[in-house]
Amino acid sequence: MRNEGEVLNRKLTVIIAEDQEVIRRLLESYAKQLDLKIVSSIGSGDWLVEDCLQYEPDLLFLDIGLQGIDGIAAYKKILESGLSPYLIMISGTQDFKLVLEGMAMNCVDFVPKPVSFERITTAVEKARIMIEKDLVYTKSPVSKIIQLKSNYRTIFINENDLLYASKIKGEHKTIVTVDGGKDTGIETSNSILDIQSQCSEQIFSPNQSSLVNMRFIRSAYANENLFGTYVIQMTASDVKFALPRRKRKEFELLYARYQSEQRQ
Repeated sequence: MRNEGEVLNRKLTVIIAEDQEVIRRLLESYAKQLDLKIVSSIGSGDWLVEDCLQYEPDLLFLDIGLQGIDGIAAYKKILESGLSPYLIMISGTQDFKLVLEGMAMNCVDFVPKPVSFERITTAVEKARIMIEKDLVYTKSPVSKIIQLKSNYRTIFINENDLLYASKIKGEHKTIVTVDGGKDTGIETSNSILDIQSQCSEQIFSPNQSSLVNMRFIRSAYANENLFGTYVIQMTASDVKFALPRRKRKEFELLYARYQSEQRQ
């Protein structure tokens, strides 16, 4: 199995939410041994929500009994915000209803207390496998990885396989089309700007509503029907994007640089 470095080019990030300091410190030690990057370690449900919004972690070690709002209520708030970190529940509760409720919310595994390193290792490996499966399109060599929020899940796509992206008119949503993916594309709450911020110059924004991958451009030419504007023709049949005059020079420079790099 490929490790997370090969898939994501970075360590997985984790927030540890546990109200008992002794157990929290133990979980921190386990996380470091498993090569996870701890971005926050807290004992409060309210702080958990705030820190998830700030750091957007990959993983969450979550105790049900937190200070303030409980762990399940906090995780529901996190889901409502559009984030969905992979959840590893850690608890000594005997309330089976609470366990079932947690397991229904994107939960990778339930680790009972007392916590052992072996049990945490198993749970983290399950999460890594799920993240690898959620890296849905990896036809090309892995370059930059783009993180998308789609239907309360986090999806990872390879920049090299992104064909193009278009903002849905009148909505705060974007459709991302991927090489080898569904014709309908991936509907995500990420904005065009947010997606582009995760990419290299290979992903170009010809206008404020679109992104195109230099790798999949067939040609660019003057628009015969609208003087002073241009058209980017993608390799996908009949897919075109408007390129206004003010963006033409930037496009030509970047496209020439991209083609030169590909020839090297």
